[in-house]
Amino acid sequence: MNIVIRPYQTGDLEVLRRITIESFDGVSFDQIVESKFGILHGHDWRWRKARHIEDDLNSNPVGAFVAEAEGQIVGYITTQMDRAAGKARIPNLAITAAARGQGLGRKLLQHALDYLRREGMAYAMIETMAGNAVGEHLYPSCGFVEIGRQIHFGIQL
Repeated sequence: MNIVIRPYQTGDLEVLRRITIESFDGVSFDQIVESKFGILHGHDWRWRKARHIEDDLNSNPVGAFVAEAEGQIVGYITTQMDRAAGKARIPNLAITAAARGQGLGRKLLQHALDYLRREGMAYAMIETMAGNAVGEHLYPSCGFVEIGRQIHFGIQL
């Protein structure tokens, strides 16, 4: 598969939403919340997770990158930066089912890290849910080290 990684373009948004919903099924925090409390405020986890992409793109559109194969979008990665702190964050990385297992996540991650280095960031953070085997393997294999674990509590109002 010949992969081209390019900057995000506004016309990519709907495809990125679709890839997000497909990729995060089974590992989305919002999906876990929904499994505990049901659909909240009239919107399911897919709606909430798709909105995360819009937030990412609004906060740093030049730090979003899209992977294409044969002219079709097969994955993406987003970044956020706190320039004053030198801290970068990678909020979302998603690959279509057909393109998984071919090293594309690693390529996108390296592309984003190169961008963040050029932007002068001192460090980058990425997180995954416990049980996301892909994230738990990929991130350490790319040099990330586990910093800590967090427990989320919720209450339905």
